[in-house]
Amino acid sequence: MFVLAPKTGGSAYRKAAEIFADLYARVTGVTLAVKTEPSDTEDMVIIGLDGVQPYAFGRLEGGFPVRLDTDEYCIISKTEGERTLLFLGGGRGRSTLYAVYDFFERQAGCHYFWDGDVIPLRDSIDISGLNVVEKPRFTYRAIRYFAHRGLNRFQAEHWDFDQWKQEIDWAVKSRLNTVMLRIGMDDVFQKAFPDIVSYPPENEKLPGTGTGYNNRTFAWSLQYRGELRKKVLDYVFENDLMHPEDFGTMTHWYSRTPVDFLEKVKPSLMEQSCNMYADQTGQVWDIFDDENVDNYLKLTDTHIQEYGKAEIFHTIGLAERMYFEDREKNLELKKFAYKRFISRISEKYPNAKIMIATWDFFFRLKPGEAADIIKMFDPDKTLVLDYTVDLKMEGNDFENWDIMGKMPYIFGLFHGYQPQNYIHGDYDFIGRRLQKAAADEYCKGMDFWPELSHSDTLMLTYFTQNAWNPDGREISEIARELCDNRYGESADAMWNVWQAFLPVLKLPTGPRMEDHLRSFYLILNKGIDLTNITNMDNPDREKAISNAVAAIEQETPFEENMAALLRAVLALPAEVLASEFVLRDCVDLVRTVTQIKLNFDYRRAALLFADWQADKVSGEKMLSAWERCEVLADLFAEILNVNDDYSMHRTLERMGENRPVNPYFEEALKDNVINNYCRSATFEAVRFVYCKEARVYGQWIEDCVQNGKKEATPTDEFEKASKEIIEQFKAMPLSAMQTEERSDLRQVTSRLLTMF
Repeated sequence: MFVLAPKTGGSAYRKAAEIFADLYARVTGVTLAVKTEPSDTEDMVIIGLDGVQPYAFGRLEGGFPVRLDTDEYCIISKTEGERTLLFLGGGRGRSTLYAVYDFFERQAGCHYFWDGDVIPLRDSIDISGLNVVEKPRFTYRAIRYFAHRGLNRFQAEHWDFDQWKQEIDWAVKSRLNTVMLRIGMDDVFQKAFPDIVSYPPENEKLPGTGTGYNNRTFAWSLQYRGELRKKVLDYVFENDLMHPEDFGTMTHWYSRTPVDFLEKVKPSLMEQSCNMYADQTGQVWDIFDDENVDNYLKLTDTHIQEYGKAEIFHTIGLAERMYFEDREKNLELKKFAYKRFISRISEKYPNAKIMIATWDFFFRLKPGEAADIIKMFDPDKTLVLDYTVDLKMEGNDFENWDIMGKMPYIFGLFHGYQPQNYIHGDYDFIGRRLQKAAADEYCKGMDFWPELSHSDTLMLTYFTQNAWNPDGREISEIARELCDNRYGESADAMWNVWQAFLPVLKLPTGPRMEDHLRSFYLILNKGIDLTNITNMDNPDREKAISNAVAAIEQETPFEENMAALLRAVLALPAEVLASEFVLRDCVDLVRTVTQIKLNFDYRRAALLFADWQADKVSGEKMLSAWERCEVLADLFAEILNVNDDYSMHRTLERMGENRPVNPYFEEALKDNVINNYCRSATFEAVRFVYCKEARVYGQWIEDCVQNGKKEATPTDEFEKASKEIIEQFKAMPLSAMQTEERSDLRQVTSRLLTMF
């Protein structure tokens, strides 16, 4: 038997033949030749249908049941005398790749995950008796990679080409067809305006950079980032995937205007009525000025020439920003921005589809305002790209924008913000909305548009399966299948773990790392909100107390489920827990319930402090509750120290494995993790910032209780201490924060169980 590759067609067809031979060898140990000339006597695996593979012409009665230029594919066996022919082909290159990967999943038990493949060993693989035809429900199945920084596992900007290659291969294995890089513009300014914008020095801070997530100093030289972008997008196109081209007002917090451009071109800037992206490098150029519009479009044109393809475009419009206090004036300006840029794009690229991102609709507009904007667009060439459904803004999502049955749109998931790198998701809610969208012929796609990659293996499985076929299966069915496919002989043991955890997904609220200490702070400070870790729009002490009481009432019933999860992990045999997939997923699950529990206990301690102030509980009870919080926070750090996934130090080391890292990038990495918005679960941040902040509270509480200071508030003390803790964290090298050995998950989990 050998593999018959087509002589013509795109690179994806040749790759499909090579992948078949590679996977066959990995499963069986048998090496198959890849040839371009057929045999009259041997078994053959025939890659590509008759459009690119003339040998396939007339071989199947009635022809192949796949439409041209689609993502449909077939896996069909045919017997000819003593031999078997296996036809693997799709309507285009990428769907031919889908056919190859699907064959090995069906016939050899192979399964594909973001962090690696499951490849069973077998003596042979049966190629006979197959008659499979697959057609996706959605035309667009898209995933985005975003510009936050922190941990290598979660932030795509930290990936070198080997990781990108694995990721793009996973996207193809998952039958996605669109990937999008929103990790900054790299060196597009330098290529578009070479006489104006220079490359910044490799080993210095980025000129004009700020602090927090506004610290955009690069890890690698901008020249290399350009080379990497080229390699990544070339690989995207080699696999026949799509990549939307950004256009419009592209200057933003992660795609900043270089200082060179501001100083030499001096673009007029639009005056904002909100304080978002107040620094000039992140502001929008005045779109009433033709030169500014020309320059924005020059960035898009340059990206197409250097890196991309003009087949599909994407715009965020004026995004989250407001320019007038008057809503009607603001709406008209936003409509003007769309008109200004879409008319120019349509003139130059008349056949391209245009995606209108809905973040602004969700974030700044009301449903009627969004509908007013959407009705401007041509349904024949426009896609409304929604990715906010799971944010649960009922009353302001795709059902309220007057698009169902009228305007092509894509149903999408955001899956939380930067601080939410844990396992979560209201699948009952998502499933109900997805079935409504899937029943609407105008819903053309499904997308996953998170701020974090790889944060939740269960959600990735749910998304990729439903993006192809939204069949309405319950999350428990998908989780059971995940266990069967991912853990091999340990599937049943891990199903016990997941079964214990699944009820926790029904929690009405989710713990963001930036929420740690928030309720406590507001209650203690009688509504005064001054620290860098709090961010309530209307800080009110009584409201904070009421919210904390309501949350505890809703959350308490789930504590037994969380304890059951810990017991299920402890029941795993040592050899099972040591395997890579099991260990990674158990760490994710254990630290998820610990983060939830920590939020519970902070709120409980906050309420006890209020009760102590009102003489309802003793000081000893108050102190005991807070001591539990400190112990739990320390255990949280221990969990994150089990493997490399949550280590900033290991992230920095990995980024330096192939090329030097800017010495100032460590500072930028810390800035990007510790700022208010981006606080997520990272070992160094939890141990050297969050735990220390908790201890400052503990010392203040102990002083209050011992000295009867029932009217005191820690505002000034905590603000000063928090600043000192963060400065100490920034001054201490990440290498000095490491322990000699990784934590033992079983030991930490056993100690955690005593906290429930």
